[in-house]
Amino acid sequence: MNKKEQQIQRAKQEDAILTKVLWWIVGAVVLEALLLLLNQVYSHYTPEQIPLALALRHVFTGLAIALPICFVLLLIWAVKARKSGKHAGLSAALAIIALALAACAVIIRVFDESGIRLLYVAVPAVAVLALIYYLYQREFFFAAVLSALGILGVKVVPYRVSFPEIAYTYAIVLGVILVGTVVVFCIMQTAGGKLKLGGSWVEILPKSANYVLLYVTCAVVAVVVIAALVLGALTLLYGVLVAWLLILAVYYTVRLM
Repeated sequence: MNKKEQQIQRAKQEDAILTKVLWWIVGAVVLEALLLLLNQVYSHYTPEQIPLALALRHVFTGLAIALPICFVLLLIWAVKARKSGKHAGLSAALAIIALALAACAVIIRVFDESGIRLLYVAVPAVAVLALIYYLYQREFFFAAVLSALGILGVKVVPYRVSFPEIAYTYAIVLGVILVGTVVVFCIMQTAGGKLKLGGSWVEILPKSANYVLLYVTCAVVAVVVIAALVLGALTLLYGVLVAWLLILAVYYTVRLM
């Protein structure tokens, strides 16, 4: 492949990435607009809108069951299409949409108005993580996801008194994720950034990946969430994770230059 062909191939890849980024931005904007509209009739309804608000609660009860099932079916479709060598773009996209809608339906049904407020922040946060995935190094994406889970943990675990099942369940699940992540990172570090998936080794991170920062991210998230469990949702704890994210953003931005 000569230099001109390489430039054409690179331009196609950049166009494909730009298209995906735009779709994520459009999806986040549309979903955020729907949440704002829903909040007006689901939470801040007028006396005339009470029947509609009650009907919506029944609707979301059904959606909280139906949409996760749809996601599983679409995921199976995407996996089968990929294994058979067919193009799985449509099925994968539909599975992602179903997952997003299912998560929103479950959160709204369980937490009601507070769930909608949580989604106001969660939707743009997921969109930002998608941008990081497409535009930055893969290792920064993993660090950003772990930090986002930590920020959510600072929000959730202090509810150990009012919602102990949710708070302690999230703390346990996050602990398992952090331990599992460290184990996976150790495997990839010894295998040059590769991980064995489906019987073959797949390159997840480049050989030049900085695993120290990934391990430190896991440690910072664990310490901050434990502190939130003991001390409550202090603003300082949010600040620690946000500051760490900014440090990582500067570091990986410099590496792109």
